[in-house]
Amino acid sequence: MSDEPNRRETGPSPSPSPSRSPSSEEPRRPDVSRPPGRPPGPEDIRIGPFAGGFAVFTAVAIPIVVFGYTRAAGPDDAIIGIGVIVGLLVGVIAGLWLARRDGRVWRGPQL
Repeated sequence: MSDEPNRRETGPSPSPSPSRSPSSEEPRRPDVSRPPGRPPGPEDIRIGPFAGGFAVFTAVAIPIVVFGYTRAAGPDDAIIGIGVIVGLLVGVIAGLWLARRDGRVWRGPQL
């Protein structure tokens, strides 16, 4: 018999924890960069006014233009024009609104 304590010989030896190096004996330092219970990341999401206005334009104009182009009676230029005009109008309004709020859609802490 050997002097070693009971060891299982059937599997590989357990690897050290990935969060600590094998040579480190001191405990990990707690993360103090943010208060506990808060998710990491920026406090306020900022959206560029041009990007937000363009996104709103495409979200409004594309469905109207597709409807006007794929009707069973054939393409209707009036519906397509209305879709583009309404999309531009709403996109410009959204861009100006974002510019006025400095790109912040929500003010204050997030839920």
